[in-house]
Amino acid sequence: MTTSVACRRKQTRHEIPVEEGATVSFNYPNPAGEHVTMTLRDISASGISFMIGRELPGLDEGRSINDVAISWGKKTIHADLLVMHLTPDASPGSVCGALIYPTNDEDILALQALSRVI
Repeated sequence: MTTSVACRRKQTRHEIPVEEGATVSFNYPNPAGEHVTMTLRDISASGISFMIGRELPGLDEGRSINDVAISWGKKTIHADLLVMHLTPDASPGSVCGALIYPTNDEDILALQALSRVI
């Protein structure tokens, strides 16, 4: 069961319980870098936030993260992210909030469908 909370995103943000196993995976610091998987905290029609689980040197506000897979249950959305905030910083245990740019029309529809279900 998700919980909705208010935030500066214009769309409702839906918190995802850790036990649901939702993840954000990407290669860092670039598509040829090391594969990392982080825990998805919440999702909305315009963004996500995830827990930083390990050191990500150079992760700053304004940085793009490309070729991201956002997985929750049997759904996977492919997207690029734009880092908007790090709370409090880019260290393990912190939160990264990012705008989401779905890769293609199927991913846009999957994000919209997911937002309606939760």
